[in-house]
This record gives sequence, C-alpha cells and structure tokens, in this order.
Amino acid sequence: MAKQVNLLKKKQHSDKVSKIISLSLSWLFALVFFLLIIFIINASVKGFSVYGWSILGGTFNMADKKASIWLPLSVTILISLIAIVIAAPVGIKTAMFIKYRLPSKYQKVVRISIELLADIPSVIFGLFACEMLGNVLKYVLHISTSYNLITTGVMLTFMVLPTIVSLSLNALDGVDKTLISASMVLGNTKTRSIYKICKRDARNGITVGVIIAFARAIGETMAVSMVLQSQGYNPIFDDGFWAIATSGLRSLGALIAANMFAEGGGPALQSLLFAFGLFMFIFVMILNGAAMYITKKRNRSRWEWWNKFEKKFGNFIYFIPTQIKIGWEKLTYHSKINSKTSLSKYLSTRIQKNKFTHSYTIYKFFWEIVSITLTLTFLLWIVIDILGYGGVAITQSSQTIFSFANNSTGQAFINTLLIIIIAIGVGLPISLMIAIYLNEFAKGTKIKKILLFFIDSLGATPSILFGMFGLIFFIQTMGMSAGGTAGKSLIAGSLTILIVILPVFIRTIQQALQSIPKDLRVNSYALGAGKWETIRKIILPAARQGIMTAVVLSIGRILAETAPLYLTSGLASSNSISLINSGQTLTTRIYAQIYTADIHVGESIMYECAFVTMILVLLIILVVHVAIPAYYNYKRRKMIEFSRKKLQEHEVSEKTLFSSTKALVVNNIASSKKYQNFKKQKSTNFVKRKGGAPPTLKWVISLYN
Repeated sequence: MAKQVNLLKKKQHSDKVSKIISLSLSWLFALVFFLLIIFIINASVKGFSVYGWSILGGTFNMADKKASIWLPLSVTILISLIAIVIAAPVGIKTAMFIKYRLPSKYQKVVRISIELLADIPSVIFGLFACEMLGNVLKYVLHISTSYNLITTGVMLTFMVLPTIVSLSLNALDGVDKTLISASMVLGNTKTRSIYKICKRDARNGITVGVIIAFARAIGETMAVSMVLQSQGYNPIFDDGFWAIATSGLRSLGALIAANMFAEGGGPALQSLLFAFGLFMFIFVMILNGAAMYITKKRNRSRWEWWNKFEKKFGNFIYFIPTQIKIGWEKLTYHSKINSKTSLSKYLSTRIQKNKFTHSYTIYKFFWEIVSITLTLTFLLWIVIDILGYGGVAITQSSQTIFSFANNSTGQAFINTLLIIIIAIGVGLPISLMIAIYLNEFAKGTKIKKILLFFIDSLGATPSILFGMFGLIFFIQTMGMSAGGTAGKSLIAGSLTILIVILPVFIRTIQQALQSIPKDLRVNSYALGAGKWETIRKIILPAARQGIMTAVVLSIGRILAETAPLYLTSGLASSNSISLINSGQTLTTRIYAQIYTADIHVGESIMYECAFVTMILVLLIILVVHVAIPAYYNYKRRKMIEFSRKKLQEHEVSEKTLFSSTKALVVNNIASSKKYQNFKKQKSTNFVKRKGGAPPTLKWVISLYN
C-alpha cells in the first residue's frame, strides 16, 4: 500500500513540475513580445526628438531633418493595394477551382504546388522581379524603367497569393458539403450553388485571408528593397499618380532596410528608422486585430448595424445589374405554372429556363481557369528561371559552391546550416513545452487565450522588426559579437531567427497534439497513468509525424528569411567561421549583390545562391509531403502486419493449447476408476445390442460427458 502511495505522489510531482516548466516557458515567450515593443519604442525616442513633428508632416528630406512618414507609408499602401486588387480575385477563384472542380486525387498535387510558391524566399522573388518580371512589364506597359511600383505590386501579388488561396481553401473546407446538394435539389446549378451558398458561408474566412495577405504585403521588406531604390518623394508626388506608379520610390520597409547602416547616418537616423518600424508594427497589428475580430462569431453577431450596412451596401452596388437581369428574365421567360399553387415547381422551372444560367456558369468557370492557369504558370516560370539560370551559374569556373573561403557560397551554406542547427535545437524543446501547456494543461482558460494572442501577434509581426529587435538587444545591449556593440554575429542572427520561427513552430506542434484522439488520454488515465506520463508515453509518440513536419517547416522558414539576418549577422563573412563573427547566409548573400560594383558577377552569384536555395526548398517540400507521410504509412503497415501475425500465432497457440488440454482430459478420464466401472457397464449393454462389437473411446466419453 505504501509503495502505491509513493508511486502516486511521484506521478503528481512530475505532473506539477512539467506544468510549471511549460507555463514558465509560455510566459517567457510572452515577455519577448513586450521586450520587442519596449526596446523599439526606447530606440525611437531620439528620432522623435530630433525630427520632431516633421514625421507627421508632408516633406521628406533627411538632410534637413525632415522625414514625413506619410510619403513612404503611402507608397507601401499603394503597392500593397495593387497586389491585393490582383491577388484577391485570382486567389479566391483558384481556391474555388481546386476545391470544387478538381478531382480529389489532383487536389493534393496542386495544393503542394501552391505551398511551394509560398516557401520561395522573398529575395528570390526580388531577383526574379529585377531580372525577368520587370523587363516584361516594361515592354508591355511601355515604362521607362523596370524598377517601379507596378513591378513591385505584381511581384507582391504572387508573394501573397498563396496566403489567400490557402486560407480560402481552409474556409471552404469548413463548409457543410450538403449545402451544395440541397441547393441543386431546388434546381440551382452547381456553379450557382458554389458561389451563392458555399462562398457566402465561407466569406468570413476568405475575408480574413485577404486581410492577412494585405498585412503580409505591408510588411514585406527585402524583395521590395531590391526593386525600389529611390527616396526623392516630394518631386515625384508633385507630378501625379502615374509618375508615382512608374517611379522607384521606396516603401516603408525598404526605406528602413536601405538606411539602417547608411554611411553618415548616425544614431539619429537609426532612431528615426526605429520610429518608422514602430508605425509599421502598429499598422500591421491593427490589420491582424481586425482579422482576429472577424473570426469570432460572437463579435460578428454583436454588431447588427454592420450586418445591415453590409447588406444595404451590397444591394446598392448590385442594384443595376440585378434590375437588368430581372428585366431580361421578364422579357424572355413567361411561366405557365402558378407560383401560388406550386411554388417549388415554379421555382425549379424558372431556374432551369433562365437564359442566364449557362452564361453564368461559363463566365465563372472561365475566370477560374484563367486564375489557376495564371498561378501555376507564374510558379513554373519562376522555378524554371531560377533553376535554368542557376544551373548555368553553377557550371561556370567562378562558382563558389564548393569553396569555403571568405564570402563564398559554400561558406554561406555552412553559416545557414549553423543557424538552422542552433535555432531548431533551442526552439524545438521550447516550442514543444509551450504547445504541451496550451493543449494539455490550459484547456479553455483565459491564460490560454492571452498566450495565443501573443503567439499570433508575434507570428504576424513583419520580420524586419525582429531584425531591429535583435540588433538592439543581442548586439547593442548584450554585445554578442566579436566586434562588441558595433559588430554582427551568427549567434545573434540565430537567436533572432529563433524568435521569428517560434510562433509557427508552436502553432504547428499544437495542431499535431490536437489531432490526437481524446480517447487515448482517457484510456491512459483509466489505467492509472499520470498526465505527464500520458503525454510522454502516449501523446508525443502518436504526434511524432506532426512534430517532424513542424521541424521541417521551421527549417524552410529559416531558409526563406533575410531581413532579421541582414541586421544581425551582416552581409559579409569573416575569414573564419565562428558564432561570434559575422557571416552571410544563402539569402543575405543574394541581397548583398545589389551593392556590388560588377553587375554581371553579382548576377551570377545571385543565381548561384538562388539555385542552391531553391533545391533546398524543393527538398523540404518533398520531405514534408512525400517522405514523412510515406515513412509513417510504411510503419503503420508494418505494425498492422506485425499485429496480424501475432494474432494468428495467438490463434494457433490457442488451438494447440485446446487440443493438448483435451487430450489430457481424455487421458485423465480414461485412467479414472469411475470411468473403468462406467465403461464395463456400458460395454456389456453395448455388446448385447450390437452383437459383440467393442465400443469406441469417443463414444464412451460422449456418454460419460
């Protein structure tokens, strides 16, 4: 009894310790959110004092200590609007086509292709826009330069397109499938059912996807800074809209990246850029707050005035098209069926005879085909361009893939590998413990909601802000570099990128834990296991596939990041690879070539690094969607075969045991005195009846039984 009590106390102690550790790590992560805000505000104080009210004015001239935030912010909003105006309809139509037109066996392939587009690093998009996309748009639109806002807006279109497609598909996946069949029973076509019923039911999720994509476009920095390289805002703004659209004016993020280490800038300019980053953070938080607000049904039902306004606004917009449709239908269709006596038959016949039915279907289907073709064509275009020109670059004698000297692609690859090992090695246990607390210990509590708010807010923060925080905290405050507070280091970049990947890391592992059935937990508790024992021995082994996927996706995120590493690890490598020295990664090496004097050499190095990075991204996609599922499917098949074999062996052993037991019973019966007397009596009677034939043992035992 005492042993059982001690065992129970030990389980309770382990449960308590694991909960305290996971809760402490969760609040430590929340502290990072506050530290990021506090340090950026503190770093921007001097900028506000030096530049004063000119930040809110209308003039931008840093030499005169005048830096209006509205001009670069206007450019940021303009290129983001160009991206959303194109990406929203294309993304939604693409999602509708994938969900309702494609057979299920092809849906996975197309979804993986869309994810590939999302995983391509932003600097590769910038390289593609500078070398290919900009020249095409320059020729088509007859623009004087390919480095302009239109090129940037189109580039951002395909950068945010996967976000809209993925979130729209998630929203459509949550729509009840019976709505389509119910609508078609009433006489509607499949296309009308999809757009009038399913799309309307999923509109909140689709709206959230568009808002998040808009926030992503606002926060994009490195790809935009590769295309836009001008800061003469006032003269161009005076020339009108077309002059602005065809100019190379920098966005807010590009302005921060380009001037953070500008020569002769000084502490005041750097502080001003932190102030700009603070404005960007507030703007993006407002957009993401709106997205979170829309997703809550309670909030949607609370604002009845908004629902009424939305309905009236929609009726106003579609008033003229609706009246034209009604008038045309009245002229072309006259029903002989009385709507008062047979309403369902009247409606069914009216819909089937409607002249607009087929034209509506053809119109919607046409734009779905155009959208999916445009998306996949761009993906194919950028992949072929990078692999084609990159393949040429790596065959030249000047290639440095297999060289590990200073400022070589081989050294950049090693630096990238070091950052991945440190970030994943530290981030995996932290993310795992936080996800365990959120999913296993803090179910439905206010603490969970608060922590999820911090996680989602950090996940939506532009990556340039993480880089700014890493620059202040790890380098200028902690001095984590060989050059002290003025240097750069791989360890600072690793810790900064760790903060970048933690939100996605935590959320992905949490989803993996959520997918485990509750019955496993209940059965484990019923057998006497503690909470931590259940998590350690039951839940985590069952969630291994999801955890491995989270690790691989985080590696892909590290490969794609440039801005945080540019500000903390630097654009140049040191003579020796060391964690306290600066070092290029594959993506920062691409970005560093925009400052090189020899354009042709810089272009070759860009494509060389882009080729290696693209191959790594393709490998990650294959590992996540092919290798990991195949491995665990193989293990499941082996486990099923093993269980089946053991079951068969158990059945055979049971039969053998039954036969031997039966034989033993027979022998015992045959040797007993009671049986001998019984046999003698029955044999005498049997001989009398059968004419002297001896009785069989089986017959005697059957009588005996």
